[in-house]
Amino acid sequence: MTVLRDWTRRAALGWWDAVRLATAVGLVLCLSLFVFRLYQLASVWPRPGDDLWAELPRALLMGLRFDAKAAAVAAFVLWPLLCVRGLVRRTVVGLWVGAFGVLAVTNYFYYQFYKTPIDSVIFGLVDDDTTSVLLTILLDFPLLHIAVLLAVTLLVMAWPVRWLMQHLTPAAHSRTHPLTAVGLSLLCLVMWVMAGKGTLKGMALQLDNVTATSKPVLNHTIPNGVMSLYFAWNAYKDSSDVGDDRTGLRALGFESPHQAAQVLGATGLADDAAIARWLVREGAGHPRGQHLVFVQMESWSAEPLMYQSPQLDVAGSLAPVMAQAWHFRNFDAAHVGTHPALETLLLGTPITPITTGQYRHIPFDWSIAHVLKRAGYDTLFVTSGHTGWRELNRVLPTQGFDEVVDAATLRAHYGADEGGLWGVWDEYLFRYITERLQDPARKRPLFVYAMPTTHHPPYELPAHYRAPDYQLRDWPGDRSDESLIPSLKTYRYANEQLAAFVQAIQQGPVGTQALIAATGDHTMRTTGPVTTPARRVLQHRVPFMVWGAGPLACRESLDAPASHLDIFPTLLPLLGVEHGYLQTGRNLMQCDPPGGGWSGHPPASSISTSKATSVSPHLPPAMALSMLGGVRTAQAIWQVGQPNSLGCVNAQGQVSDTCQWSDTLDQQARARLGLLDWQVRRHLNLATRNAPPAGAVATAAR
Repeated sequence: MTVLRDWTRRAALGWWDAVRLATAVGLVLCLSLFVFRLYQLASVWPRPGDDLWAELPRALLMGLRFDAKAAAVAAFVLWPLLCVRGLVRRTVVGLWVGAFGVLAVTNYFYYQFYKTPIDSVIFGLVDDDTTSVLLTILLDFPLLHIAVLLAVTLLVMAWPVRWLMQHLTPAAHSRTHPLTAVGLSLLCLVMWVMAGKGTLKGMALQLDNVTATSKPVLNHTIPNGVMSLYFAWNAYKDSSDVGDDRTGLRALGFESPHQAAQVLGATGLADDAAIARWLVREGAGHPRGQHLVFVQMESWSAEPLMYQSPQLDVAGSLAPVMAQAWHFRNFDAAHVGTHPALETLLLGTPITPITTGQYRHIPFDWSIAHVLKRAGYDTLFVTSGHTGWRELNRVLPTQGFDEVVDAATLRAHYGADEGGLWGVWDEYLFRYITERLQDPARKRPLFVYAMPTTHHPPYELPAHYRAPDYQLRDWPGDRSDESLIPSLKTYRYANEQLAAFVQAIQQGPVGTQALIAATGDHTMRTTGPVTTPARRVLQHRVPFMVWGAGPLACRESLDAPASHLDIFPTLLPLLGVEHGYLQTGRNLMQCDPPGGGWSGHPPASSISTSKATSVSPHLPPAMALSMLGGVRTAQAIWQVGQPNSLGCVNAQGQVSDTCQWSDTLDQQARARLGLLDWQVRRHLNLATRNAPPAGAVATAAR
């Protein structure tokens, strides 16, 4: 019994010895990272920089939370290894301290050259010509400065750690009671968990939280070297490696882009470059200088609007405003997520993600923002969320946006901290856009890409907003999701904010000089599973509305199947912009040619090589196509290349047996997706092959 008691005592005290040393080392690492941040801020602080002081406390607090997160993870990893005393313990602690110090210094000099914390480009050391990259570093980086700062950093971090290891009472001589040791150990573990999460409520601290202020110079100092490398690795490993240009084409049944182009009516195209040009609109165009506001509404399903009634008023003040719009009611999202939808709409890419990771620095000439910049527009991206999410604050300027504004900027602009888990309330976003459009000093037309976020789980609302008391019995659809009612309330809030914005613009000084368009990024997650053919047609159904475009020549197109791929081929010609954008879909202003539909065969067309770059690809009429391979016409729905997936069901969900599989339409859908896939892969591969080594980018930037 005595032996067991002694063993238990030694185990408890040994555990406590390892836990408290890991905690002490974690505290030293946390404080060291925070002090290093102060040094970095001092070295990059602009002159005069007076406008940074107001938001400095927010940046420092958020940075400290990231430091505590990194230190807590280090403590978790150190703890089991510190149970072994002697050389192993000293080696493990030394390696951790060294790693934190090296990453802090690396992050500092990375920012000096790239003007951003460590990102996925750092892995170019492996992906590019490693010898050339290292040679570039040796020739162009201030090695002496790096060596001195690294030595000082490691000495400053190592001294308190060494002192702690020498002076903390060893377990064998401790007077702590074993039960006290166990209790204190558990308390430390709880503290590690809280610090590792970084927040007491909501989601754990993550990349979104990096954009805590409206000042990029402050935001760039928030993630320490450890967290920056972690975020960079996540972006790098999650990025899509595009591989061979024809990978997507082959998966869709085509051996070459020429074969797919012929399906869409192209003959006589000389080479791949000619096909790539043929896919991009090259009309003359006469820009009219009209503003364009495009709103990507969060989880904006079409289904609730189908059930609009006095008992279930989900539209609110949007109902009369909606009646004034082109309202495309038979419209599908091209993807199932917010970021994939953003990439699809801006870049026309079936491959996602491609704007993070190894391809994040590669611009797309046909990006909608680039197209409108060339047409004389200023370009602005605004979200009520955080642009640290998916690195939007870094990526979007590459794709043509002059400004990127998020929740931190809106908070600073309006002096308000109101908001939910995902950012500020949408009303601030629309208020900001209204101010920018109505600025009397504005000389050029403005393109705004807006991304509201309030209608997102956990479905929080402003305290001042009073949503109707919806009753579950009034919902005609699936009622199985417990969050259905809260989601309908935020849905109505989002609708009313959009309506107020449209009215403010149309009734304000801008008037008819603004074109406003809105669609959903994807459907709501709370409207139930897809278990029947009638539900299947609603799986991706979102509204698409346009205000300020005048009368629509083809009213029947409002009920014809269409998708995200058709949005900008419709909006840009409305602005008189008809050059430089990727022809992802149809212009919904144009009536379908005779013979269109499920059973009709599009007229054959051919083009000569000399005119290949000025003639549009032939597109099947009245087809909703998603980047995931879903196809929907007025009478049928199917997955490309899968005859057994065919369902005979119309837009109202009515099932019939009148449709038949059409190889022609399926082949046309596959050709469209295959060529878009090939265009993106080809562009990225050409840009990658022609790019300088990663280390040389810093030299060029200087």
